[in-house]
Amino acid sequence: MTIADKARKIPGVAAAQGAVTGAVTSEQDLPIADYDKRTATNIAAKLKPLSQRELRMVGAYEAKHENRGTVIGGIAKLTEEEPWSGYDGQNIPEITARLAGRTAETAGKVRSYELAHKERAGVLDITARNAGTYS
Repeated sequence: MTIADKARKIPGVAAAQGAVTGAVTSEQDLPIADYDKRTATNIAAKLKPLSQRELRMVGAYEAKHENRGTVIGGIAKLTEEEPWSGYDGQNIPEITARLAGRTAETAGKVRSYELAHKERAGVLDITARNAGTYS
């Protein structure tokens, strides 16, 4: 794991990095291919699976270039705190391991976040199946 990866696990670092990166990035570095050729509606439809860092990166880029309300508004609706720092970079087994021994409240936050963002079936399944087993 690189130092940058470790730093992103500190609360707020990934979000700040995304905003700064987006303000100085080029179109090819964005997580949405052919960004500048897309309509605002098309871009807004591709935002949901992006990480919080990527959302902030796209938001900063959009604000600097076109500043379209549809895109900025879509980003605002999806921008929220991860269930825990570094969550967006974790895979299903890592999330499952992290949920072991956690409270039902934490499992609920993870489920809510997944439904609003990536919708990974494995995470949704484990949070639904084990909802009663968290203490």
